[in-house]
Amino acid sequence: MVDFILNFEYNGVLAIALYWAPLLLCAVGYTHRTWVNYQKDVNTRGVVLLAGRGYYCPTDRIGDILGRALVSSLPIANLWAACFDVAPRMFSKFFCWLSKVFNQPLVPPIDG
Repeated sequence: MVDFILNFEYNGVLAIALYWAPLLLCAVGYTHRTWVNYQKDVNTRGVVLLAGRGYYCPTDRIGDILGRALVSSLPIANLWAACFDVAPRMFSKFFCWLSKVFNQPLVPPIDG
């Protein structure tokens, strides 16, 4: 019985690390990306309609949203998408913010 519990605990940790965490990361990242693209498309379309001339091409289509949902829910695909598509964009902003916070020189400059 103890072996079953320990094995279940180990499998649960693997499931969280390799499926549920990437699924959550992809869901949040792709939802944010779709919302930002939607807002950009609404503004661009409004500008084109007000100008009365010009060309508008949407950024996202229904197939893009369905593809993101499919990639987020497939076990190996969501791990790859989280590592190489969603996470670099999300964490690059964090690291830029972190570098601005800790942008202090080791040796203070001399005012001249």
